[in-house]
Amino acid sequence: MTAGIGRRSVIKGIAAGGAAALMAPSIGARAQTTLRINAGMQPIMNGPAHIAFREKYFEKLGLEVNFVKFTSGPAQFAALAGGQVDLAWGGGGPFLVANANGQDLQFTSVLMDYNKLEMVLVPKDSPIKSMKDLKGKKVAGVQGSDVHYGLWKLLLAHGMSKDDAQLVGMAPPQQVAAFNARDVDAAFIWAPFATPLVDAGARIIARNSDLSPGPAFLGWAGRRPWLDKNADAVSRLLRGWNMGLDKMKQDPEMAIRYTLDFTGMAREQAVAIAKDLDCFNSTAALDPQSIVHWSKDSKLHAMLGDFLKFGLDIGIAKNLVNIDDYIRTDVMQLARKG
Repeated sequence: MTAGIGRRSVIKGIAAGGAAALMAPSIGARAQTTLRINAGMQPIMNGPAHIAFREKYFEKLGLEVNFVKFTSGPAQFAALAGGQVDLAWGGGGPFLVANANGQDLQFTSVLMDYNKLEMVLVPKDSPIKSMKDLKGKKVAGVQGSDVHYGLWKLLLAHGMSKDDAQLVGMAPPQQVAAFNARDVDAAFIWAPFATPLVDAGARIIARNSDLSPGPAFLGWAGRRPWLDKNADAVSRLLRGWNMGLDKMKQDPEMAIRYTLDFTGMAREQAVAIAKDLDCFNSTAALDPQSIVHWSKDSKLHAMLGDFLKFGLDIGIAKNLVNIDDYIRTDVMQLARKG
């Protein structure tokens, strides 16, 4: 289910002969200070992370990063619980639901706004024109995800109930197959999986960006005990992200090229996705002027509280938890200090 794409080390090699013997203690000391992270990654347009990896910014910060590929959240939750990965990538809401189910997860930073790229699609010849037309219909989507919450909120916004449309839970690749086979009436799916469907004529009737705010603010989450012990490593990861973000602003083509290498998506998909994708500095949640500012009275806090209530209401979350310290501002503070 997972497939790593390799590792990079900050240690480049050891010289031969007597010089190597003289240098060995120093090299050994440096090797011990190298910090390592196994980080989950979904096959999406993630320019800052890919650039930081390929341009060796993480290495320059004394960090060895191994990206492990997943296509959705549930498999990542299992990998986190089993210790196969240290961090997992996705939306803040689904990880909060996992937290409510006993995983004790925290979100390290808010790095990306993916709301425009999560969309409700119907076949080009479908009679469905709006969310109201989904009454009694089957909608493919990942259960417990941003799109599940988005479906609930969009139905409510159009005067409907959560039961007026049936979510058929399945991973994105299976959603594409079910959509093309007309086994479902619609799919609430994210790019890059949505992009070829739209290119083939599927119509977009809604997006998560129609909500204010939408739920698809993405980043890495990890288990609280691991984060407590590895705050320095996470702060280096966030600093590397910032370096990658700065480089992406200077050279957008680099982000596209490295995304293609990691995901295998078509270039046209990556270019289209980049137009609707917003990435943030890893400390944006500390900024009161940012749309992803984190505080008890922020829009982000209110949305996550609502996401948890949604999870409890439909039975995918077991416990009500305090979300006030869910986002780790301490590692962002470390990253900002450098």
